[in-house]
Amino acid sequence: MDKNINAFLAVARSKTLTDAAKLIGLTQPSVTKRIANLEETLGAALFERHRRGMTLTAAGQAFFQRAKRVEAELRQGREEVEIVSSAGLSVLRVGSGPLFHLDCVAELFKILKSKYPNLLFELATDVKLPTSELINEGTIDVYLGMTPENLDDDIYIKYVTDVEHGIVLKADDPHAQQARIDPSVLKGYNWVIFAVDPETERSIQEYCVPGSLDHPIIDVRTTSFTTGLQLVQGGDFVMSAPLQLAWVIEAAGLIIKPVIKGMPRRHAGVHVRKSALGYGVIKELLAFFEDFEFGYQTERVAQVKTDIQVLSN
Repeated sequence: MDKNINAFLAVARSKTLTDAAKLIGLTQPSVTKRIANLEETLGAALFERHRRGMTLTAAGQAFFQRAKRVEAELRQGREEVEIVSSAGLSVLRVGSGPLFHLDCVAELFKILKSKYPNLLFELATDVKLPTSELINEGTIDVYLGMTPENLDDDIYIKYVTDVEHGIVLKADDPHAQQARIDPSVLKGYNWVIFAVDPETERSIQEYCVPGSLDHPIIDVRTTSFTTGLQLVQGGDFVMSAPLQLAWVIEAAGLIIKPVIKGMPRRHAGVHVRKSALGYGVIKELLAFFEDFEFGYQTERVAQVKTDIQVLSN
């Protein structure tokens, strides 16, 4: 990629010349010169200089979007070449929603590690939708979770399941005896949500308390599923969670119930750059989900109970 554009992206992301220079392995004067060269070429100032750093001008913001696209195209081009010339990725970076990372990511990594002993793994469980930019920029290689709207055409999607949320309560809660819960009876409870997807949160709020969007009902947002379970265990909290995680929830001594009429269902699956589909590890990952089924798994409950007890101590 053009060295001036590379320096521009580093400064735009780091906000300071010093940090940008460290990021791309140059001296600060070299970065300054490259930014000046680019601004001269474009005929516009790309940054506003402040005592504490640098921020993008309006022209800089516009160019930043294009420069990121150039960077993504170059990365994908390299991947397509590497498919021919190498065995694949050295590090697999996975972003995952709660259903996938609690139910199957450990098993998936175990299988992939047995086939690719030198492969390293990175797992992020707090990935916020939409995911196109994260995938295209290489922050993650694969996203496992609910499908966002308006994904780029260069993202391949493999549908795996539909996700429907239910409500988690204490097992001795009087409402837990109902086959389906009417959310209107939970007005006096505190709400915790384990999610980083605003669309899911909006649908939960609008469904459970219609017309409440101007008055948020969520008291706690967390990316720790264990913390969510502990709040329900120890106080007047209820939690939204995928119904397929009943086996995890029951192992914690809690219960999850669907709501009357059912919550809106959303597609979920594997999301990956099309340019990476030729990698052996990506092929194996997609094959893993051909026959995978989510849901209650008796053999896991004992271990989950042990894990929760250890985390609670």
